[in-house]
Amino acid sequence: MYQRIDVEQRMTDNEACEQYPDSYILIRRDSMYGEMGTVLYIGDNMGELISLSMTLNEPICGIVEGLNHHRSLGGVVVGG
Repeated sequence: MYQRIDVEQRMTDNEACEQYPDSYILIRRDSMYGEMGTVLYIGDNMGELISLSMTLNEPICGIVEGLNHHRSLGGVVVGG
């Protein structure tokens, strides 16, 4: 399920991750390589936001994971 953000919120990727830690965030980017943008939608499913982004008439969009969705690949592996 996703939700439209009606109040315009311009922020960086990191600020969006902190603002919506349990969500995936669809952001309209200011430029192709910039980290600044406007939050358009938040959702709990990345696949839904990807599908939604394909139907929007926005030039540059990106999806960012909230802090609680970040995964670490680090750790210690012990073989036997």
